[in-house]
Amino acid sequence: MAMIEMKQIEAPEDATALLQNPTKLRQQAKENGYLFFRNLLDPTRVLEVRHQILDVCRDHGWLADGSELTAGIANLDIQVVESRDPRWQAFYEDVLKIRDFHALALEPPLIRAFEVLFGEQVLPHSRNICRLVFPNTNTHSTPPHQDNYFIGGSDETWTAWIPCGDCPEGLGGLAVASRSHRRGRLETFEGVGPGGRQVPVEEDSVWVGGDYMCGDVIILHSLTIHQGRDNESADRLRLSSDYRYQPRSHPVRDDSLQPHMNWLTWEDVYEKWDASDPVKYYWQKWDLNIVPREVRV
Repeated sequence: MAMIEMKQIEAPEDATALLQNPTKLRQQAKENGYLFFRNLLDPTRVLEVRHQILDVCRDHGWLADGSELTAGIANLDIQVVESRDPRWQAFYEDVLKIRDFHALALEPPLIRAFEVLFGEQVLPHSRNICRLVFPNTNTHSTPPHQDNYFIGGSDETWTAWIPCGDCPEGLGGLAVASRSHRRGRLETFEGVGPGGRQVPVEEDSVWVGGDYMCGDVIILHSLTIHQGRDNESADRLRLSSDYRYQPRSHPVRDDSLQPHMNWLTWEDVYEKWDASDPVKYYWQKWDLNIVPREVRV
């Protein structure tokens, strides 16, 4: 199984009230390597994105015939995992063209939370990621890893994990190894599941996870170890989004501003969007310190 066993799992501590106290919020972030915000986003906005992604699933035959769209009931006659499988690529290219999927990363409550955390203007990366997990695919859950390996640039890049709909524990969700960022950058080795890399995990790690509600957001430092939990539901798809943020003054690696997977160009993504849409190329109006992928900051 890609997901490693977790001996100690705790519910995440809600940091929403600390948004009014930047000093304490930053202290908690530095100590734990993650922050959890209950109902930070308007659930209606998140459900709009969920609906559009599930529309794509239905178009690709991934939903059970006759089922209610928003329920996300999987077609159990097929099973597709995140990979270079042509079925996954075709689905994913359609998702990356969804305007609201990208716009969700720019929602004001998210930006404000990171402004409080960073104490300066925020750069939301444009390489936005959608995760979709079929039931009965436990060997392809995301293995424990650090995002810094994939992001580079500033160590102070943080990932926001957002469940696209309610995500009870049985559906899986994200598990975070609290305080694991203190170990620094770890050597990676080959793993099974999205990303294909993982890091060693200490046996006495304290993990954070549990039930997530639509509108909840958990953010984590780029060196914080985390993994996807197995989807143990009988027939439901699990949908979530990964969005990344950093202080705007810090260096950003060039591929963090490209479409995820590099299967499409931005011209492909924006082809049917309104010409004046403010979400298009939003980062190009800022004077950024962009570094090539080969540079390790």
